[in-house]
Amino acid sequence: MTKPVGYLTNALTGIEGEPGVFYDYILATGGVYLRAKNNHIAATVCIASCEIRGLEPLKEDIQLLHGRIPLYLLYMALSNLIAKPDIEQYLAITWDGSCILKIPPQQATAGSVTYETMPNTVLEIHSHTGEVPAQFSPIDDIDEQGFCLYAVVADTHNLCPTVELRLGIYGYFLTLSQSEIFT
Repeated sequence: MTKPVGYLTNALTGIEGEPGVFYDYILATGGVYLRAKNNHIAATVCIASCEIRGLEPLKEDIQLLHGRIPLYLLYMALSNLIAKPDIEQYLAITWDGSCILKIPPQQATAGSVTYETMPNTVLEIHSHTGEVPAQFSPIDDIDEQGFCLYAVVADTHNLCPTVELRLGIYGYFLTLSQSEIFT
């Protein structure tokens, strides 16, 4: 029987247990790890650090399977966002043989944006308006439950907006730097 989630251990003989379809929890010396892979990202991240004796260590690893995203796409996205600084906006960087910036149909106000999701999205980008900082909000945490890279942009009234980035794996989040995502 195929399970959506696997529960594995990293024993002396290797990883043991039945893997899941979407992701796996792996017990290892350093704690509990989450491992997932889709068409764009492969990741193994520690979600709970602790000592678990008798198991083998496991390394954290994040791989963008098509390579890092070209930095000019971030600059293009920022240019679009600062053109309309008084409304929240959504953009997506998708993969179709190469990375492409897309702006889907959306309904935007100063405090929210609703949009159509784009197939093959690698990075979702949304903006905050006014004095709202470039921090992921509790609403963002609820909305961003997929397996994807996420960005939030603030200070869109400035020529140099602020950007925060993270990896989301089905409700677990890991802050990332620009150098880990862009080239």
